[in-house]
Amino acid sequence: MEAIGERVRQRIRHTRMTQAEVARQSELSESQLSKSLAGSRQFSAPELVRIAHALGVSLHWLATGEPDPMEIRIAARHDFDGFSRSYTARNSEGDQQTLQDIALLYRQAYR
Repeated sequence: MEAIGERVRQRIRHTRMTQAEVARQSELSESQLSKSLAGSRQFSAPELVRIAHALGVSLHWLATGEPDPMEIRIAARHDFDGFSRSYTARNSEGDQQTLQDIALLYRQAYR
């Protein structure tokens, strides 16, 4: 099993940040980060949150090495016709009612 420290090191290499930059953005001393990466010191939960933010990864991935199953993903639900240069959305009939319901909810909540 890959350790959190190795995932942090991997991500540091990927982002091309220095350990000093990650330490500063995570409110750690360079010594604290270095010791945690070496395994002689454990990361605290708040430190992991700040490190995940600094490295642009989810806390779930940082802790487990797995993609976050609850991560929000936005997917395009349309087709583009290059000839007419127009977009069409399949199965969008129910979307309009859903959007109207959401708008109503916001209007009611913020009166």
